[in-house]
Amino acid sequence: MSSMGPVRTRSRTILAVASIVSLLALAACDEGKKASEQSAADELAQLSPLLKEDVEQVRRGLPQGADKLAGMLDADTMSSPAGVQKAIARARASVKDLAVAKSTFFSFADTTGRVVRSEADPDVLADKSILAAFAPLKKAMDPGGGLVEAWGEMKELRGAKNGPDLEWVAAAPVKGDKGQIKGMFVTGWSLRALAYHLENAAKLSLAEAAEKTGKKNPPLVYVFVVKGKTAYGPPIAPDVNEHAIEGLDLVGKTSAGPYRGAQEITGRVFGVAGARAPELGDDAALAVLASEI
Repeated sequence: MSSMGPVRTRSRTILAVASIVSLLALAACDEGKKASEQSAADELAQLSPLLKEDVEQVRRGLPQGADKLAGMLDADTMSSPAGVQKAIARARASVKDLAVAKSTFFSFADTTGRVVRSEADPDVLADKSILAAFAPLKKAMDPGGGLVEAWGEMKELRGAKNGPDLEWVAAAPVKGDKGQIKGMFVTGWSLRALAYHLENAAKLSLAEAAEKTGKKNPPLVYVFVVKGKTAYGPPIAPDVNEHAIEGLDLVGKTSAGPYRGAQEITGRVFGVAGARAPELGDDAALAVLASEI
């Protein structure tokens, strides 16, 4: 008998085992990909109504807060920045929607648009013109004016030191007892700050789900707010992830409904889910990256 027989048999056995291992690895990878897509879609389903409520809290609450603030801004209070600061805090606390709103600032601006005082310390907006960056807000002080929203960029409101950022700001008129305009109650957030809030909510949700099911580690997750062609993630979001989201053109892909797919980023497979965010305009979307692998 030729000595080549056992060698060939061993070779065939090794090849068969390698093929099985390869098929198992591919099956596991495919399962991980599907699980990642499902995790991204599940989190998006929870975050979309959360984003809507975040915006609605400001829209409902700011006019009420402006009415409360108006009654607190007497001559003595107006002469003291510290008094204005306390009035802002009291007015916000007295309106449920504003008390829980995710805004990153609350300020009172006079009729010229100059910020007299903000609630937070340090007050990076004090003596700055809010109208210089958000000119449409001036309409809030027009006769019969009400809640006005605007988009713009102001370095004092940035949610990150580096990279692009964009701010959504709303203002409501503050009127005296005879209807005279005293100024504006102003609030809002940067899109990076908003993404940070939403991502933290997603991480908490996934961690709780993992604990309930006995899973050792929750999926890795990133959340982005897309406005136009730009994706805004939390301040520490990897640039490569933002670029990957931008490359998908989610505003276009979600015109007929939510998007779901997968994307390999730096060697790791992520599930991707996206949906329009009409609360932030016709050119806005919310995106989630999740990886179970």
